[in-house]
Amino acid sequence: MKVFQIVGVRKSGKTTTVECLVKKLKQRGYRVGTVKCINCPVFTIDADRHSNTARHAEAGADVVVAYGKREVDFIYPAPQDINQTLSILSVADLDYCIVEGGYEFDLPRIVCLKNEGEFSERCTERTFAVAGVMAETLKGRLDLPAFNAMSDEGLEALAELTESTVPELSLPVAALPRPQSCRNFCRGCAGHNKNK
Repeated sequence: MKVFQIVGVRKSGKTTTVECLVKKLKQRGYRVGTVKCINCPVFTIDADRHSNTARHAEAGADVVVAYGKREVDFIYPAPQDINQTLSILSVADLDYCIVEGGYEFDLPRIVCLKNEGEFSERCTERTFAVAGVMAETLKGRLDLPAFNAMSDEGLEALAELTESTVPELSLPVAALPRPQSCRNFCRGCAGHNKNK
């Protein structure tokens, strides 16, 4: 399984780039998985405290599995190291896994930008491309190729670069320090009071 990440500030084009690359890689015959890093300190997928799975967790279950006819969801109510998550995904017979977010993971990286000033703090030695809302503007201004994933030509070129650049996953994934500007990312979202 080849794993890479897409990072950037809110509204920089991360999710759109993920969607476009998933579709393109699928068209090329690959099996693709994704991991969405969520920085909200109070996020829970089981927000409805009256659901059966929430009741199982509140009763003390260490792991809750929602076993349905169309999907199986594992609710692991504790932080998990990215190495554990990728190890679990590796048994899904995926060709690619795209991690959206996760500045602290040392993975091959595409950086999405809203302005050029965001680049230096988000770029690592493993950054291989720039995409997102500023891609067209930044072409030729950085030492990396820039792609507009929403154009057929840009997406095709980004997919080709991804295929030729991203290596097979080697665990463990090293940890990186989070950029200073990303340390308190989840300020003021609707899910909680920032003073909690």
